[in-house]
Amino acid sequence: MPIEKKQLSMKDIQKFDPTPLYLYTAKDALNRVTVLKEANKDAYLIAGRYSSSTSDHRLYTPLSEEESKEVEKLVRIGRKDATISFL
Repeated sequence: MPIEKKQLSMKDIQKFDPTPLYLYTAKDALNRVTVLKEANKDAYLIAGRYSSSTSDHRLYTPLSEEESKEVEKLVRIGRKDATISFL
């Protein structure tokens, strides 16, 4: 059964800093996880692993529960009060 990709619209992407943060997990150290920081805010969106894009969306493969916790822990380092959400 194929994994359903999560969509992030190009319009929503404009709310984030143009340079994403890329992190790697212990489970899959070859494929990076995209973390987007909202412009002028201490808020982060853990998008997942970039999969592809269409003319109006970027598609991301969601993380497992274990990987989500690992990435959230990495984002929290030095950003204790940051708001973190998942796509």
